[in-house]
Amino acid sequence: MWNDYFYQIQNKYNMRVSTKEPLVIRLDGKDVTKDTSINFIYSYKDSFLEVLEKSAWYFSKKYHCYALFGTDEISFVFTNPMELIEDLDSSKVTHSNEIIAMFIQYFFDYFNSIYKDRKIFFHGKCFSIPGGKVVSYIKYRSKSIKNVLTTYLLKKNNIKMGHSKIEERLKRCEELGEYETLKSIINGTLYFDGAKLDIEEFFNGNNVIIDTLDGSNNEEIEIECYYSDEYVE
Repeated sequence: MWNDYFYQIQNKYNMRVSTKEPLVIRLDGKDVTKDTSINFIYSYKDSFLEVLEKSAWYFSKKYHCYALFGTDEISFVFTNPMELIEDLDSSKVTHSNEIIAMFIQYFFDYFNSIYKDRKIFFHGKCFSIPGGKVVSYIKYRSKSIKNVLTTYLLKKNNIKMGHSKIEERLKRCEELGEYETLKSIINGTLYFDGAKLDIEEFFNGNNVIIDTLDGSNNEEIEIECYYSDEYVE
């Protein structure tokens, strides 16, 4: 009886992910937004944002996946989930808690080997999504990043706007000098297979490479994107 009871509990929090549909892993830095020494607009050598970008480049290239980051969060979308699963565990375990437990250790080790200010820990989520929802998911997280960044810039300048709409907050941000820097990252920064993409062009169905971070030949990078018109604002 107890075996059945605990087996049911274990399964409740240990769902299997798809081996064919895209796999999402989303990480958030624990208490990072409370750290006033971390700037979410400016990226400079060894800063939090620079290390987050290096991490996006490294893991997107290693697993040929998407990586979207902004503020304290980063999402990976693995269109070939087995490439990740087989690398994490040769027995090909497809339980979500096993995958996230292993991947967070990989990410923690890489990130904190570069970021020296203090150790950063991460919350993580892991789940499968339909192939036609990849762009929708990236748009969804991009919108969240925009919300956080506009709130962050206003708070940084001691401007209180309560629960005003994003359009109103964005208009107020445009009046600030830092907006010129903010607007280049306001929708998040998107990588695929080690290549930085123009995220607005990506949402329009175009694959425009901005940079490869390691100086590799852009023409050698083949990008297979998943598009869907099912996304609703």
